[in-house]
Amino acid sequence: MKFKDLPEGYYFILDINKSVYVKLLENHEEQESFVLEREAIKVVHDGRTYRKYGRVIDDLEAEFKTYEEIKKERKSRGASLGHLKRRIALNEPLTGEVLKSVLRIVGVGDEGAISKDPFYMGIADKLRAGQPLTDYELHMMIDVRLVHERF
Repeated sequence: MKFKDLPEGYYFILDINKSVYVKLLENHEEQESFVLEREAIKVVHDGRTYRKYGRVIDDLEAEFKTYEEIKKERKSRGASLGHLKRRIALNEPLTGEVLKSVLRIVGVGDEGAISKDPFYMGIADKLRAGQPLTDYELHMMIDVRLVHERF
């Protein structure tokens, strides 16, 4: 369901990505005041716009997840990006899902080029062909694109 369609009440925002991960605060009177002021949102169906961290979250999907579930997902994603970083740094040929992941990070997906930058298109072509990257291309992939992807 969309965030704006949640039942009325106080929600603790666990994370905002493509979805808003929330936890319903059953008894908000027992919460510390700083939790309610900084980390919680009171959903009231009166046509207001909801913002968190400077972002409008009305039309994002709301998912109920625990902090531990989100922590596990982040750890898994970090391990996956670390694996990609090691494979790229060793100039190993990439295949299958690993290649698809790296091409998406470069800006080239299955449906075609998302990035029209010839530099990154050249990197994508080299990765598809299994050719080694130059030092500068390695730097741009490891120290720029993968770092940005992690954030």
